Amino acid sequence: MRAYALVMVTMFLFAGNYIVGKVAADAVPPLTLTWLRTLIGVILVTTFYWKKIRMVKRQLIDGWRPLVGMAATGIVMFPAFSYLALHYTTTINASIMESLTPAVTIFIGAVFLKEKYGLSQLIGVGISLTGVAYIISKGSFARLLSLEFNSGDLIMIGAVISWAIYSTLVNIYGYRLPLFGSLFGILVIGNVMVMIAAFLFEWSQGRFITDWSMPIITSILYTGLFPSFLALLSWNMAVAEIGPAKATIFINLLPFATAILSLLFLQEKITVDQVIGGAIVLTGIYFTTRVKGGRKPGYKLR
Repeated sequence: MRAYALVMVTMFLFAGNYIVGKVAADAVPPLTLTWLRTLIGVILVTTFYWKKIRMVKRQLIDGWRPLVGMAATGIVMFPAFSYLALHYTTTINASIMESLTPAVTIFIGAVFLKEKYGLSQLIGVGISLTGVAYIISKGSFARLLSLEFNSGDLIMIGAVISWAIYSTLVNIYGYRLPLFGSLFGILVIGNVMVMIAAFLFEWSQGRFITDWSMPIITSILYTGLFPSFLALLSWNMAVAEIGPAKATIFINLLPFATAILSLLFLQEKITVDQVIGGAIVLTGIYFTTRVKGGRKPGYKLR
């Protein structure tokens, strides 16, 4: 139950990222935004957990290979693809693409790790995907068919694949690595990777932040504090304990979580379609997560 609670918290933090990330994406180049959020994450984890990090530095050095893989996929590619996609597509289309993550994760596990999934899990993924489609289409199949997809949606597919690979790596190596030390490692490695990429592709072309207004600054701080630090911490702990297939199914709650946050902070109304769709998604999550399993005891806390 702790792991599922952590995943739920992560989904609401990610939902907030879509709201404020869209604001920042219009004024901040995607790699620059990724670098800034990662830099904030590095500062936070170093400030609060430096003593624990120093104690496990030998383990981090020995486990540098999986750390590089997790940094490349979860810290660099996923947010960079996501913010770049938001330049060319809508948050609705991005939500549709994001809902493919559980299916992609199961595919990776089955093909590359030879993992076996029960019929209940596959049915759960299908039901949750149906719930997402219901929320997005507002209960109209014709509306769903009328949605137009573009290059931004293809870029979002790259984000989905990146996050699925990242979650799989966390599941494989998470229990072997100390939690706070590995978080520090992937954030530092990812920060260096993004900084180099930003220098080569954005800063060398004179693409910098064009707006330093308070909403932009607040958005950047949010992406660093919540998605890049607290959400990543919660997600890694949960995935290492229950596995990526069960954890990623909760990603289908993103549209519903976004609707709830919009109600709380933007005074937008929650519609009947969103409630029905959310109930369908929760039904799918029940089918997926009721199967026993998962990796124990999860991350080492030292």
